Amino acid sequence: MPNQVTKAAGNRYCQARLKAARYNEKLLTRAGAAEYLPGVTEDSLKKYELEINKVPNTVVALMADAYADPELRSWYCANECPLGKDRVTEISDMPPERTTIRMQNHMDALQDALREFAGMLEDGVITAEELERLPQIEKNFQDTRQHIDEILAAIEKIKNRKSYPE
Repeated sequence: MPNQVTKAAGNRYCQARLKAARYNEKLLTRAGAAEYLPGVTEDSLKKYELEINKVPNTVVALMADAYADPELRSWYCANECPLGKDRVTEISDMPPERTTIRMQNHMDALQDALREFAGMLEDGVITAEELERLPQIEKNFQDTRQHIDEILAAIEKIKNRKSYPE
């Protein structure tokens, strides 16, 4: 049995690998994980998990696929990617049924925001009052994007693991 992770235990990439090891025992070790990451050596994986080297986005994509952890992509984009930090929201890792219920509950707010935005555009003129409402409308659409990303992540996990529940 491999030694327990100590120094890298708080690292998001290490956490993703160890969580995935519940479904694939080979991922318990960096050597085993490297077999699923084309072009990534055990040593480079160690350096990523110990935060000695930054993880390239191409390797993050490989990890997300190999570990069946689509949330890893959004975490990277929201926290490490210089282009995504101010544009991407990290998605939650939650059970698919909870994700679906959250989206269903959000649908009324989305429909209201869509109706309000369409009403603003209908006459071709945006008034000062309408302009003040745009941030809330925008927030509703951003929330929707996050909920959709969470549902797509749940679908991806089910497809990759070929099982449900998690």
